[in-house]
Amino acid sequence: MATKIHALHASTLIDGTGADPVDNAVLVITDGVITAVGTEAEVQVPGTAEHIDLHDTTLIPGLIDCHTHLGGTQSSDFTQWVIEDDLQQAVESTVQMRELMVHGVTTIRDISRNGLRLKRAVNAGRLPGPRIVACGPGISRTGGHGDAHNLHCDLVQRSHPWALLADGPEEIRKTVRLLNRMGSDAVKIWATGGGMWDKELETDQHFDLDELRAVVREARMVGAPVLAHAESLAATKDCLRAGVATLEHGEELDEECIDMMRDQGVVHVPTLQLFLGPWFDHYPPPPRQGLETYRGGTMVEKEKNRVADNFNASRTAGVRIAVGSDSFSSETVPFGSSTLTEVRTMIETGMPPMDALVAATLNGARALRVDGVTGSLTVGKSADVLALGLNPLDTAKAYGREHIVRVQRGTQVWVDRTDGRTQLPAGEDRHGELV
Repeated sequence: MATKIHALHASTLIDGTGADPVDNAVLVITDGVITAVGTEAEVQVPGTAEHIDLHDTTLIPGLIDCHTHLGGTQSSDFTQWVIEDDLQQAVESTVQMRELMVHGVTTIRDISRNGLRLKRAVNAGRLPGPRIVACGPGISRTGGHGDAHNLHCDLVQRSHPWALLADGPEEIRKTVRLLNRMGSDAVKIWATGGGMWDKELETDQHFDLDELRAVVREARMVGAPVLAHAESLAATKDCLRAGVATLEHGEELDEECIDMMRDQGVVHVPTLQLFLGPWFDHYPPPPRQGLETYRGGTMVEKEKNRVADNFNASRTAGVRIAVGSDSFSSETVPFGSSTLTEVRTMIETGMPPMDALVAATLNGARALRVDGVTGSLTVGKSADVLALGLNPLDTAKAYGREHIVRVQRGTQVWVDRTDGRTQLPAGEDRHGELV
C-alpha cells in the first residue's frame, strides 16, 4: 500500500504539552502518525503530501475522556439498567461510542461490560471508534453503588452493565482475576456510595482499607492500575493509603488528602460537570458535616460550591487533573457533549484555559498510560487531532460541537466540515487503519 502523507495547515496549533501555541502551523501526518510539526516556514512538507487547508482553525490533540460507561443505558433509573434488553444495550453502546467520536473524543477509559467487546471490535477494524482503555465492569460491594438493590443479586451480577458485586478481600481478589481473564486494562472500585438511594450515600464508605489494599495488590500483579470512585474524606484517604492510581470525583478533600494525592502522583478526575450540572436534578445532595458553612441559599448550592472549592484546592496544590465526563446514560449525561462540557466547566470554575486543555489531552493520556502513542501533537504519536473554529485559549466556547471542524484518529477522519462532510457512514472503507 502506498504511503499516504497529509499536511494540515492551521492558523494555530496547541500541542497539548503546555508549550506556547504555534502560529501559521503545519502538521505533517504519514500513514496516521505525526512526522513533523511546526511553522509553515520551518517545516519541509514532502512533495507528495496532500494539503488540507484549516487556516481558520486551531489544532489541538483529540480529547481524552477518562471516565465513561458504554453500557448502552438510556435512563437514570438504575433498575432499568439491569433489566433492559442486552442486545438493545449493545446496539445503543455503539451509538454512544459514535457520539464520543463526533464530539472530538479520540481516547476513552471505559467502565462497562460492553467496553471490552467494543475495544476488540475497534482494534480489529470492524467498528470505527476511539482508542479504548477498557476496565470491564467495576467492583461494587453488595448493596453498593453498582448494585440495583431492589432486584435479585444473581440478576444484578449477571446483567448489570458496568458492575460486579464482591465482598471481603478474597472475593475481591477473585473478581480482579476474573476481570483480568476478561481482558481488562484497569480496575475500577466504588469505595463509597453514590447517592442513588438512602442506603448508599456519597458519605458512606463501602470498602475498608484491607479490601482496598486487596484490589490494588491483586491488580498490580498483572500491571493494572486501580481507579477509585471516592466521595467521602475517610474513604478517599483509605484509597490513597491503599495505592490507587486515579481518584474519581473526590468531592470531599482536606489538606492532608490533597498532599497525599500530589506526593503520590495520583490523578484527580473530578467529573465537575456532573455535580455542577445535572446530578442534583435527579438525586439529593448528601448530608455532609459542615456543609452549612459553604456559600449558597440552598443545600444544592452549598454542595456545588463545596465541589468547586475542592477542585480548585486540588489543582492549585499541584495535583494532576484529567478530564472525565462520567457519561453513563444517554438521557442524563450525554456522551461526547458531556466531555466538552467538562472542559468548559473546568475553565468556568477557575482553571486556566491552557491547564484545562492539558487536562483534556496529555494528562488524560498519562492517567491511562497511553501517553507514548497519544495525548499531544508531537512527532511519533498517532495523529489524533481536533480542529476547532475558535481558539480554546481565548474562549471556553471553543469546546462546542458547533465549533468542531475536523476530528481525526490516526488515518480515520470522523468529522471534516471543510468539504461539507460531517461524518463518515458506518462501515465505509475510508475509515482506514488505526494507530
